Amino acid sequence: MGSRLRQLKVMLWKNWLLKIRHPWITCAEILLPMLVMLMLIIVRTRVDTTLHPTQAYIRKGMFVEVGKGDISPSFEKILGSLMSKGEYLAFAPDTEETRTMIDLISLRFPLLQVVSRIYKDEQEMETYICSDLYGACDKAKNCSNPKIKGAVIFHEQGPHSFAYSIRLNHSWAFSGFPDVKSIMDTNGPYVNDLNLGVEIIPTLQYGFSGFLTLQQVLDSFIIFAAQESKINISNERSQLPSSDSSQQSSLSLSWKNFSPSNIRIAPFPTRAYTDDEFQSIIKKVMGVLYLLGFLYPISRLISYSVFEKEKKIREGLYMMGLKDEIFYLSWFITYSIQ
Repeated sequence: MGSRLRQLKVMLWKNWLLKIRHPWITCAEILLPMLVMLMLIIVRTRVDTTLHPTQAYIRKGMFVEVGKGDISPSFEKILGSLMSKGEYLAFAPDTEETRTMIDLISLRFPLLQVVSRIYKDEQEMETYICSDLYGACDKAKNCSNPKIKGAVIFHEQGPHSFAYSIRLNHSWAFSGFPDVKSIMDTNGPYVNDLNLGVEIIPTLQYGFSGFLTLQQVLDSFIIFAAQESKINISNERSQLPSSDSSQQSSLSLSWKNFSPSNIRIAPFPTRAYTDDEFQSIIKKVMGVLYLLGFLYPISRLISYSVFEKEKKIREGLYMMGLKDEIFYLSWFITYSIQ
């Protein structure tokens, strides 16, 4: 232990002699990192932080009316768009309740009968979408392989409990919206993405895609169906071919009694946060600044190591009993102090 300590003292003295041999270079090694740190401190003191309080968005201009306007189109417009583009709305599973629901909703929206497709179950629909036949729509063959714009998958269909999922085709999204590839990319730009303040993209996605409108229609039907007995629902369906317009008007009026006329959504309130502009300014150049600050000291350390190797100084010290770990420890202590 005593010999190691003596070797360490000698090596530190040797390093000190090398440092004072070139005082200007040694000063540059010390001052350059300090200069970079000083510059960062100056920038930090010149940039203010902004405290944003808790913000609610229940105000005019922030509301989106479901099924009305351009952001959330009406169900009639959605069905008309599906028909013009040759796209379809899928339903699963193929049950009596599903067919009854489509028939009754068609009283208010007749185009639904034209643009709807019923699949045996969700797996059958997914198998079709993943197949090579998907989208090969031939009108001469009654479009047996249509494109699916969206799907409604029922998990429970009453009479006391209803559960369903809405699945939408993301290919509708226009430029600027996160696509499927970027969302599913675990190394992409949306991983750990920090959004401060209100974010309107989710609202626009739910609105433009027709999700909100479709959800409103399904929920209004479920509320209506929950108020009617199964026998009444079946009787109303059996009378659909009838041309009695008063029967259909009565059913439509009864349905509207359980459906709100206006549904508005607003962005969720954002909690208070501190916006530090220094972070956004410096984050892109922080690595470069650290590199510039410590590049010269590291290059000098490498230069000393190469110099001692070229002059056989290290080998001579080893021959005199210097331990390898003492040699590296001395340089570590030297640059730690520096």
